[in-house]
Amino acid sequence: MSTVKSFIKYAIWIIVFWVVSDFLINVGINTTYKTMQNIGDIPTGMQIQEMKSTAVNGKIGIIVNSTKLSGKFLKIDLYSSQNNLLGTQYLDIGEIKENESKNINTYFKISDVKKYKISITDEKGESSEGFMDTAMSTITIILSSIRLLLLI
Repeated sequence: MSTVKSFIKYAIWIIVFWVVSDFLINVGINTTYKTMQNIGDIPTGMQIQEMKSTAVNGKIGIIVNSTKLSGKFLKIDLYSSQNNLLGTQYLDIGEIKENESKNINTYFKISDVKKYKISITDEKGESSEGFMDTAMSTITIILSSIRLLLLI
């Protein structure tokens, strides 16, 4: 009977540790994101949902709600604090119907991004490396954090 009680206690401690560590990891990661500064005009027909970056990566969320932008491309330029161009990405807006909005999300792994500029183009140019279509998975974030802690 005492081994069953010990097993239950250890299981509860493991679950409590898991919940607390998951909470602290999410809070720690989300508080490192800082809002980037816009250095240009935002084109009409779009809203910036989020433009945040850390020292090593960032996320971009844009809502497009204008039929005038259908079939065009969204050009995102990322700059350092000294206005050095760090990366460029072209995103296809696609077709937008009347009274419809489209969410466009992208992620990047470019260091020290502090500013951004958004423009609309008719042609797609060449995007630079460092952009991703999906967010980093939780496993990737945890492994990267462990690697960073080992380097420190």
